[in-house]
Amino acid sequence: MKITLTGIAVLTLLSQVVAQSEYPVSDIPVALKSRADAVVRQETIVADMLAPTKVRYEVKQAITVFNKEGEDKARLVIYYNKQTVIKRISGRVFDAGGFQIGKFTQRDFKDESAVNNFSLYEDTRVKYFLPAVTAYPYTVEYAYELELKQNLIIPAWRPDAYWNVAVQYSEYTFTCGESDDIRVNDTNYAGEPVRSNGDGRKSITWNVANLPARRYEPYSPDPETYKITVKVAPVNFSYYKHEGHYSNWEELGKWSYDALLADGLELPEATTQVVRKLVEGLASDKEKAKVLYEYLQRKTRYVSVQIGIGGFKPMAAKEVDRLGYGDCKGLVNYMQALLKVAGIPSYYCIVEAGSAKRNIQSDFASMEQGNHIILCVPLENDTTWLECTSQRLPFGYLGSFTDDRTVWACTPTGGQLLRTPNYPVAASTQHRQAVLVLAEDGTLTGKMETAFAAGQYENHLEIAGSNGAEQIKLLKKAYDVDYIDFRNIDYQKQSGKIPMLVETFEVTLPKYAPENGGQVFLTANIVNRQPNVPAVKDRKLPVYINRGYTDEDQITYVLPDGLNLVSGGWKEEIESRFGKYQATVEQMGNQLRYHRKFVLNEGTFPAEQYTEFSAFINRINMLDNRKAILAN
Repeated sequence: MKITLTGIAVLTLLSQVVAQSEYPVSDIPVALKSRADAVVRQETIVADMLAPTKVRYEVKQAITVFNKEGEDKARLVIYYNKQTVIKRISGRVFDAGGFQIGKFTQRDFKDESAVNNFSLYEDTRVKYFLPAVTAYPYTVEYAYELELKQNLIIPAWRPDAYWNVAVQYSEYTFTCGESDDIRVNDTNYAGEPVRSNGDGRKSITWNVANLPARRYEPYSPDPETYKITVKVAPVNFSYYKHEGHYSNWEELGKWSYDALLADGLELPEATTQVVRKLVEGLASDKEKAKVLYEYLQRKTRYVSVQIGIGGFKPMAAKEVDRLGYGDCKGLVNYMQALLKVAGIPSYYCIVEAGSAKRNIQSDFASMEQGNHIILCVPLENDTTWLECTSQRLPFGYLGSFTDDRTVWACTPTGGQLLRTPNYPVAASTQHRQAVLVLAEDGTLTGKMETAFAAGQYENHLEIAGSNGAEQIKLLKKAYDVDYIDFRNIDYQKQSGKIPMLVETFEVTLPKYAPENGGQVFLTANIVNRQPNVPAVKDRKLPVYINRGYTDEDQITYVLPDGLNLVSGGWKEEIESRFGKYQATVEQMGNQLRYHRKFVLNEGTFPAEQYTEFSAFINRINMLDNRKAILAN
């Protein structure tokens, strides 16, 4: 009898152990572990649009973490506000064998305001949680439900959004009423989704399985061009008690203008009089716009304010005028109001801003696209663009944050897709000239002047706008040479169709080229050496050079008497599809003259040409570090 009971107990225990082993790491296919910091074991997402004001959004996901780098994927972060309500959150943690070692609920999450360092006020909060586990690998399982009280913005599905994270299985289902009209955009999704109907409801389901971890590859294009994305946009929507419908950019732009912009352009009478006086007697609309833009820069400053119809409605022009600050929306709206008084039309434009160029998707209108606002002034034969959040940028200049990309404009007659300007490679220049005296102890002293133009105008704009110790700190970061010292620093801005910033200073480089064994080793290129790019085997992605430019350096070294080149001068030239490089060193009397010119072409090139590209760049790196050998 004892034996039987013991046997039953053992069987019971074994069955419990088997039941508890839910996510053993051994079940992950070997191919998915390769190069992976984490693996999404199982992910199901359901967005159920019960009504325009009620979308149930349910997520269940399990992620196995292999190392500390994989924890970003295991960290759950949920933003919420009055229109996004958290209904429930729970989760469990498992060890490498798949046995549960912990669990958590909403009470275990940290909760704080989503106000960031740049924001005065936001009406959004954030909950976040990461298991306190240090023994790798481990698995965390989350289950949560949100209720969205609007359907203008439905979260997109991006199953392979993370670098170095494999996906064992991920599934996304969108459900709505049979009569609901929706638009769907699936990018880089192989195959067809599964569609079903029943009980007055219709569903569309997408899924992926066994996606290996994708490593980061330098000089890669916009991830939206190759990663999987599914977006759903209902034609009829409700948002913060505003209802509307759209199926294209024209209709969305019209709704945005009517609901968000039209009622906020009125200015106080006193400011209206100031505007009229400022533009009085000016002959052209461009002159008037320039004067008013400079007035905006003097009067206002940028402060992020993420409130008002979900953060989309700008602060009224009257409020910006009274307070003297606003976010990108409020400042663009205020500039529009100033121009309106002067009889100059302008367009409020939404752009996907950032140093990497990213276009608004022309074939799929949706409100979640774009993260910044700029202003377009459609002057006759001279369309002008304004960045209204900067006190430093000149009139009519868009820098690398918003240049050369498709944006959407909100106008009284509807939305339009426009293209911001870019500066060609030949115009985006950095010209540097220097005359430096080499002392007997190897110290260099002299004067250096650099002109930054067009696409490179911003390179040292922050430095130009600072002063004192902060300016020296920024200069030392830009000119990363040991013990470098600066004096008599000056910056001059030259406005015009192609703006230019001219930087001059006196420089000292202590013992830059000291004598060693009767010889002096001088690296002729002091401050503009091209970094290496890593070799990448089995490149998968195209080579994307985001922005081209032209650099030219001319440095004259005045040598001590009797010091001459013993290694001989050199003349190097490399030309490829990616650009062109020239460098010469020659001695004329007591002067050593160094000239360097590097042109980098922007564009997209096939993946198989990365080897050629890295060889081109790394050859330049080697030549940039070449030393001239001098001796008496």
